[in-house]
Amino acid sequence: MSVTYKVTERINPRDLTLPNKFYARIVNGDDVSFDELAGIISKVSNLNYGTVVGTLATLIEVIEMQLIHGRQVRLSSLGTFFLTLSSEGTEVEEDFRTANIKGARIRFRPGAKLKKMVKGLEFEKVIAPSEAAA
Repeated sequence: MSVTYKVTERINPRDLTLPNKFYARIVNGDDVSFDELAGIISKVSNLNYGTVVGTLATLIEVIEMQLIHGRQVRLSSLGTFFLTLSSEGTEVEEDFRTANIKGARIRFRPGAKLKKMVKGLEFEKVIAPSEAAA
């Protein structure tokens, strides 16, 4: 199965003074909700829906707790969740204060299985209605 994409004209993000260029963009389908994901897992496994919902909800809570404690959370071949900080720098370490921290972000580093999947993707351009009529 191929990942579908379309081509859109955008400003060059590296140099705003250059003319617009055309870039590929994934054509995203509908989102998969938590409940729908739990239903799919329940259908392809021997776990009932309630067990899957409870397990996933608990997983989310445990990931939050571990991230708050500064731990990276490795989920086997799925990947790793971790926190990063954004802060203003100071000339001298002693001048750095908590107020210099502007925010935190949750990041995700994909595991081997997801990286392999991405490397093996095939792509198919979606024909826009205006192109099909031409």
